[in-house]
Amino acid sequence: MIDLPGRLAALRALWLLVAALLAVTVLPRFVVAPDLVVLVVVAVALRAGATVGALTGLAAGWLVDLVPPGGVPLGASALMYAAIGAAIGLAQSSFRVSALLPAFSAAAAAAAVQVLRAGLTIYQGRAVDWLVAAGTVLCTALIGALLVPPLMHWERRLVQRGLV
Repeated sequence: MIDLPGRLAALRALWLLVAALLAVTVLPRFVVAPDLVVLVVVAVALRAGATVGALTGLAAGWLVDLVPPGGVPLGASALMYAAIGAAIGLAQSSFRVSALLPAFSAAAAAAAVQVLRAGLTIYQGRAVDWLVAAGTVLCTALIGALLVPPLMHWERRLVQRGLV
């Protein structure tokens, strides 16, 4: 039998895997789509704090870099998501709990991802579609307001019941 922290880590890994697979299979059909991976990182960081948020972000970034089409340069997404997880985890402990915190956290995380991706794109000598980047931030914030609170609630309930 896997211990409680191991089962919780496995649940989070499953959420990341589902988010990453949706990001490369279903979401490319849309012009603007939310960053589901960053939403899982935000939910975990808000629930568990900076250290677990950073580790989840690191795993999420490696997953994003390794799932086709992959990331260039390899490891950039891992560092980016780890920093976001740590920052959101620190913000969670600094701010009063609010119903708006998940939406603001999702918007800030999505904006950070888009700015860093734009920087990498510019560095590679390619053009950035700022309208799509802004749409992605907005879409991620809206979906985050709807998805992050239930993810946090489900995790809390599963832990309270001793299921993970």
